[in-house]
Amino acid sequence: MIRTTFDAVTVELEAGVLLVRMSGEIDIATTDFASESIRAAVAPPARLILIDVSAVTFCSSAGLGNLVEARNLAGQHNITLALVGVGRPVDRPLAVTGLGGQFRIYSTVAEALADI
Repeated sequence: MIRTTFDAVTVELEAGVLLVRMSGEIDIATTDFASESIRAAVAPPARLILIDVSAVTFCSSAGLGNLVEARNLAGQHNITLALVGVGRPVDRPLAVTGLGGQFRIYSTVAEALADI
């Protein structure tokens, strides 16, 4: 049995603005939990969702699928979505697949909130 670690915590920063902090490995073993966390956050009455991936240590194709799912759900509900703290474990797969250009990406939560 292979064990991977993953956690997601959602915090409401202000009315309609949610921060989803993901940490650990997003892979086939954790993709269902990541998906549940995303679906719970990316829904009305939210107007802005920030997904903080600064503590993500690995992101497989399943993890990219979770981020694409978040983007698609946000679009369906007219919710603005951005990624925050994209480091190498997430940046590399986004760049290799060409998906990076499909997301708003910010270094920090404060930077995202100031721009959006």
